[in-house]
Amino acid sequence: MQLLTTLQHRPYVFAFLVAFLAIGILNRGLTRTLLLLVIGYTIAFLSEFSSIRNGFPYGLYHYVYENLRGELLLGGVPVWDSLSYAFIAYASLETAAFFRLRHPILVAAILMTLSDVIIDPLAVRGDRWFLGRIFFYPEPGLYFGVPLTNFFGWFLVALAIFSLYRLAEIRFNLPPPPLRAPWLGAAFYASIALFNLAITFWIGEWVLGAVGAGVGLALLVIARINRKNVDRLFN
Repeated sequence: MQLLTTLQHRPYVFAFLVAFLAIGILNRGLTRTLLLLVIGYTIAFLSEFSSIRNGFPYGLYHYVYENLRGELLLGGVPVWDSLSYAFIAYASLETAAFFRLRHPILVAAILMTLSDVIIDPLAVRGDRWFLGRIFFYPEPGLYFGVPLTNFFGWFLVALAIFSLYRLAEIRFNLPPPPLRAPWLGAAFYASIALFNLAITFWIGEWVLGAVGAGVGLALLVIARINRKNVDRLFN
């Protein structure tokens, strides 16, 4: 019953989750995709479980449980919220790989953190769209109400996810991924960003939307320049 209620309230999250599984299996195979799902969810859950109790790593925040009534929770954390980390992590990792960016684990962690530059301020304003007011910071931060510690936390968690995932690849001696359509991972990252940007502009947060769009355009330019430079080395 709780799973059904969660599906009814958060269909967009599960749509992204299904897309992640489909693209992930296509490009990285079933084993790698499931590894990233399990590792991403586990680390995200532990980080959120800790942060709502002692403020580490994101800073202290609280869920509004009356607005999550009937949804699937684990340890006071919405299951769908922790699942979202897994597909954002995948999109970030594939984007770093597609653009052949150096130090892929570090770059993927930065990309994942930058995605939250758009996502978290929008989530704080959840009462103005279909997310709902599901959490709040007792002490609103400098960045559109989000504390800067939140982004430090995202970077730390992203590094943990990608590092553990890489160790698992080595430990299980996995064969090279099939990479049948590498561009899909970068397109998936863009779709997550565009979804959140569209809602940001829809609720009238023009400055926040402009900042998010600016970050996205800057990333695209840097990535394209980097890819062209790498292509010259091999052509």
